[in-house]
Amino acid sequence: MGKCGQAAMVKPAGNGIIVFAGTSEGRFLYEFCAKSGIRAIFCVATEYGRQVLCGAEASGPVIRTGRMEEVEMLALFREKKPVLIIDATHPYAVEVTDHIRKAAERYRQDEQIQARVYYRVLRSLSEAEDRAEEDAAQGKADVMYCPDMEQAVAYLNRTTGNILVTTGSKKLKELCKLMDYADRVYLRVLPNPAVLQECLDNGFQAGHVICMQGPFSEEMNVAVLQEYNICYILTKQSGRTGGYPQKITAAGRCGVKPVVILPPQETNGVSVEAMKEILKEAVTAGAAG
Repeated sequence: MGKCGQAAMVKPAGNGIIVFAGTSEGRFLYEFCAKSGIRAIFCVATEYGRQVLCGAEASGPVIRTGRMEEVEMLALFREKKPVLIIDATHPYAVEVTDHIRKAAERYRQDEQIQARVYYRVLRSLSEAEDRAEEDAAQGKADVMYCPDMEQAVAYLNRTTGNILVTTGSKKLKELCKLMDYADRVYLRVLPNPAVLQECLDNGFQAGHVICMQGPFSEEMNVAVLQEYNICYILTKQSGRTGGYPQKITAAGRCGVKPVVILPPQETNGVSVEAMKEILKEAVTAGAAG
């Protein structure tokens, strides 16, 4: 097994596994493959994503860095001929999931593969239920739920006061539709130079961009909310792994109203634990390892 991210050290071509990672679930699968000696290629969009994926692992599967469109994914599948294509990207990355699913199906048809190839990894239903219970128990934080960023922005445009945005950098242009966004909005984003530059290019003030890697403790969230005199926190319902309960609890303590963007509803997928079992079966069948 090769050093983390060094593609030349591992050769899964012809019978391998390709995993698209971008969440804690992707990291769990990376750690599982590393410890189990399972050969795989993990695809992430950025160099920062590669560093997060590696974590403390001194060695592990190949990591391919770079954003891919559907045609590039299909080219990769045709080259490597994987028996498993695993989508562990973020629940909110709907377009990426659509590209992976379509490319995987095209590959399966072209190669005339009868068995299932594509698997979508979902966050467990039990965790989703836990989140709902947490929200109900934390009624002191008056949560406003929105189905998407557009409706969240429409709601916030009817309000006044500073806003802490913790939804990442992918929807910056939609945030620019907020009235007085340059003065009202404080962005908490990944500590990545390219992300910071994108924020500045979209008109956000440097002093309003907080570059930090989460998830964050309740106390850290409280400190940020108080430091910047925040009235609203715009976040995704990202579950325990994304530090969602800590944000809601901190908001309740500070009298801040959470505006929560709900995740897309997905039912056709498997849990991390189920995916691990599928990987084990693939190894046993001689697909990898």
